[in-house]
Amino acid sequence: MTYFTLDELTRSQTARLLGLDNTPCEAHLRNLGELAERLLDPLREAWDARCRAGGLGAGGVRVSSGYRSDALNKAVGGAPTSAHRYGFAADLVPVNGHLAAFRDCCAEFLRGHDFDQLISEREDAAGTPRWVHIGYRSGDGQQRRQMLSLRDGRYQPLGE
Repeated sequence: MTYFTLDELTRSQTARLLGLDNTPCEAHLRNLGELAERLLDPLREAWDARCRAGGLGAGGVRVSSGYRSDALNKAVGGAPTSAHRYGFAADLVPVNGHLAAFRDCCAEFLRGHDFDQLISEREDAAGTPRWVHIGYRSGDGQQRRQMLSLRDGRYQPLGE
């Protein structure tokens, strides 16, 4: 991992507050490494280049949710099949606050890569997400190449 650490990919305030163990097993650690190497690190570089070219400020990315143990996933209301449970997904927020531009950069970047899901999460009326979910594989190993928006509690194809 170049731009991300195991600590930030497993850190959870909810787990701390509830006293939940959020330690990944060896398989999940490998999955986190694969996620970072294949998607997160190169995506961070693409975002940094986009920010520099467009005058958007710092191109950093913060992980708001990464690996989730079964207990943590349940506590936060995550889907039982969530890729977070396997170390294959992370929810990301750009440090410069340009969420719509970050989502667009993610979509453009992913078109040239194998991935499972991009979800522009909890979009407002203008289509700006609160965070962007990036999944490398589903829990059963699929790479469905889905690009979705979550607006008003409903999933729809990104951009509709």
